[in-house]
Amino acid sequence: MFRVAKNHGHLVLTATFLCVSLSLLEPVMSWIIILVVCAVIMRLALYLQLQKHAPSVRTLNLLALLSAIVLAYFSFQLGVLLGMLNLLVLACALKLMLLRSNKDYYQLVTSCGFLIGCGFIFQQGIGFSVFYLALTMLLMLSLACQNSPARSIQTNSKHIALMSAQAAPICGLLFIVMPQVGPLWQMPSSKSHKTGLAEQVTPGDIASLSQSSELAFRVTFDGRIPTNQERYWRAMVLEDFDGKTWRVSPLRKSVRRQYQQSNKAFTPSVVGPYLSYNVIAEPTHQRWLYAIDVAVANDPATAKKIWQGHDYQLISRSPLMSNFQYSVKSYLNTPLNQSLFSVDNRINQQLPSQGNPRTQSWVRELRKANPNDSAFIQAVLANFKNQPFEYTLTPPLMQDQPVDQFLFDQQSGFCSHYASAMAYALRLGGIPARMVTGYQGGEMRENAYLSVYQYDAHAWVEAWHSELGWQRYDPTAVVAPDRVIYGLRAAIADASELIDSPFLLNRFNGVAWLTELRFMLADLDFLWTKWIIGFDKQTQQDLIKSLIGKLTPQRLALFGLSVMGIIALLLLTFFWRALRGYQTDMMTQYYLRAEVLLQKLNIQRLRHQGPQEFAQTVSVKAPPSINKPFARITSQFIQYHYQNLKPEQRAALITKVKSDWQQLKKATKKIVR
Repeated sequence: MFRVAKNHGHLVLTATFLCVSLSLLEPVMSWIIILVVCAVIMRLALYLQLQKHAPSVRTLNLLALLSAIVLAYFSFQLGVLLGMLNLLVLACALKLMLLRSNKDYYQLVTSCGFLIGCGFIFQQGIGFSVFYLALTMLLMLSLACQNSPARSIQTNSKHIALMSAQAAPICGLLFIVMPQVGPLWQMPSSKSHKTGLAEQVTPGDIASLSQSSELAFRVTFDGRIPTNQERYWRAMVLEDFDGKTWRVSPLRKSVRRQYQQSNKAFTPSVVGPYLSYNVIAEPTHQRWLYAIDVAVANDPATAKKIWQGHDYQLISRSPLMSNFQYSVKSYLNTPLNQSLFSVDNRINQQLPSQGNPRTQSWVRELRKANPNDSAFIQAVLANFKNQPFEYTLTPPLMQDQPVDQFLFDQQSGFCSHYASAMAYALRLGGIPARMVTGYQGGEMRENAYLSVYQYDAHAWVEAWHSELGWQRYDPTAVVAPDRVIYGLRAAIADASELIDSPFLLNRFNGVAWLTELRFMLADLDFLWTKWIIGFDKQTQQDLIKSLIGKLTPQRLALFGLSVMGIIALLLLTFFWRALRGYQTDMMTQYYLRAEVLLQKLNIQRLRHQGPQEFAQTVSVKAPPSINKPFARITSQFIQYHYQNLKPEQRAALITKVKSDWQQLKKATKKIVR
C-alpha cells in the first residue's frame, strides 16, 4: 500500500529535492524555483495533514502545459544544457505534487540523482562535493524509509551510514584504477562566464576585480620560486584601441585562426635558466591561460592541451569548463623578438581617428625633445613619477576624452588607466605598443603553492625595440612600487577603499586561530583540486607507476587482479556476519525436515501459516503417530527461537527434537508403504 500522510520517505525526498534545487539557483530560472518551493510546501502540508488531498491530475496537467510553453519560450536564450536542466527541475517539481504511487516515487528519486550529478557540472569545490555527498545519502535514506516504513529514521540512518562507510574504500580503489577518459561530448558554454578578465578592457574594469576574492589559479613550482617582482602572469594581449577601450585585435584573431587550422603552433627558441611549474586554472569558460614569459610546454601531455600564439599568449585547445592543469617552463631571459613583426607592427601602431587632443599635443612636444625611442619611453615614465599621480581602487569616471582626463585632470586611477595611457602615448610617438592583461603577484603558502586571486589582476605595457623585441614596462610600478613588491593591499594609501573588498578579511590576521583556519581551508581546497578534480589520465599513470614501477602489460594485469582481490576481500569482510546469519541453525533444519516428511503425506504448510497454526492443521489431517511427534517438534521450535534460553537448555532441546524427528520419520515410512 502506498502511504501519503506521515510518510518519512517522502519527507526526506522532499528535503533532498529542495536542497539540490536551491544549490542550482544560478542556472535554474527564478520562476521554476518558486514552483519548487510551492511543491515543497504542498508536500509538507500533506505530511502534517494540514491538507488532505493532492491537486488533481487535470490541474497538474494544465500547470505542466503552461510551464512547458513558458520554458520553451526561454529555451532559445538558455542553450541546450541550461534548457534541459530547467526542464528536469520543472518536471521534478510537478512530479512531487503528483506523488501518488511507488512508480511516481521511484521516478522522482532517479531524477533527483540526475540533479545531484548536474550539480557537479557547475560546482566542483570540496564544500559543494561534501554537500552533494550528503544529499546522496539523504536520497538513500529516503529509499530506506520507503521500503522499511516500520523502522525508525534513526535506525535507517545508521544503516545508510554503515553502508556508505563500507562503500568508501571500494570507491577510492575504483577511482584510482578505473580508466580516466575524457567526456563523450563537448559541454556547452553557459551565457554567463565566471568573474575574471575579459577580451576587452575599458580603464576601470580591472579595478572592479579588486573587489573579488575568487581564486583565479594556483601554481606549484619545481625548484626556484620567482620573486614577487617576477610574477607577471600573462593572460591576454590587447592591441585594438578606439580611444577608450582596448580589445583583442580582430586581425590577430584571424591570423591565429589560420595558424590553428593549419596546426602551425608558434614555438619560440628559448635560452637561459628557466622556472618549472604546474598551474591549476579555475574554470572560466574561456580559452586563455596564465604563464610567465616566455613559457613553453613542459611535457607531451601539456603540449597536446595548449597552443601558443605569436603574441606569446598560451591558449587552451578547449574552453576551461572545469579545473585545468598544465605544466610549463618559463625562460625569463628569452627575448620577445621572434614573433611576426610585420603583423605586430601593423596592429600596434594603429590610432583612433580622433579624441584626446591634449595627449596628442603633449606627446608631440615630448617627442621633439626626445627623438630617441628609449629616451622617449623614459620621459613618459618620468611624467608618471614626477606628476602627483595616485594609485586608487575607486577612480572617478572618465567617459569623455578618458586619456586626457586621466593625464591632466584626475591623475588618479588603477593599473589599467596607467597602462592604457602609456601605450596610447607610445603609439602617438611612433613606437609600436600594446596592453597586456593578466595577474601580478600572488599569495605564497609556505613554499608549497602559490594562490593567485582575481584581486591580483593587473595590466602593463609592451613596447617594441628594434634590437630587443617586445619589452615590458609597468607604469604602475613607477607610481606605486609597493603594488609590485608587496601586493595590492600595500599599494593602497586610503584604507577606506578596502572596506568592501576581500581584504576586509585580512583584519582578522592578528587572530592566530582564524588565520590558521583560513590557511587550512586553502590547503584542503588545493589538495582536493590537485588530487581529486585534477586526477587525469597522466596523474593516474604516474600514481600507478610509483606503486608498481614500469607499466608493462603483465604488471598492469597483476595490479588489476590485486585490486579486484582487495575489493572481494573487503566485501567478504563486510558481509561475513550476514552470510553466516543466513546459515540455518540445527533446530530450524529439523523443523524443515519435518515439513518435508509431511509433504509426503500431502500435508503442506501454506505461506500465510505460522508454526502453531500449521500444527493445528496437522492435528486434524494426520493420525496420532504423526500428530504427536510433530506437535512436540513445533513446541520445541517455538521455545528455541522465542524464549530466552541458556546454552545448555538449547542443547537439550536439540537432543529432544532429534529424537522426535526420528520418531516422525519412522511413522511416515509406515504410512507411505
